[in-house]
Amino acid sequence: MIKWILLILLCLFTSLPQAYEQYSQEHCDSIVKERETIRSRLRQGYRVKEGERLKARFKSLFEELAKHCDKPKQTNRTHQRSSAYSSSNNALLRTQMPNMKLHSDSYSDPEKLAAWSEFYTLPKRCRSKGMQSSDFVWCSEYRGEQKRLFEAQWKKRR
Repeated sequence: MIKWILLILLCLFTSLPQAYEQYSQEHCDSIVKERETIRSRLRQGYRVKEGERLKARFKSLFEELAKHCDKPKQTNRTHQRSSAYSSSNNALLRTQMPNMKLHSDSYSDPEKLAAWSEFYTLPKRCRSKGMQSSDFVWCSEYRGEQKRLFEAQWKKRR
């Protein structure tokens, strides 16, 4: 009888999900940053082997985040973060910027990129949180039109 109880307990405890060690917040942030880098690289041109490698790394980072960053460990720090930079404080996100410019990495030439940043201003309609798909389409088309105008002006300037 004791053997059966031990066998059942052994089966029960080995089938329970394993608790994974939680990473620090900084480590989790670095994983998120690496995923964003891979995501931006996937939007650009790449070869088949490189694409497979990037997708595999992206997937493994996702799994690592799910396992180890559910409740990240807080590291002991000698200094406190400013409340303006706290992840729980969204004041900076809600701050209205009157001359909001859109950063773009679509131009490798720094001079052309600076000119594009000065030329293109993100419309208020495109800044709203929770945009409808029709607004998203409009914003994409608007940006394309603005880019064509900018390219025409840039060619005349040269």
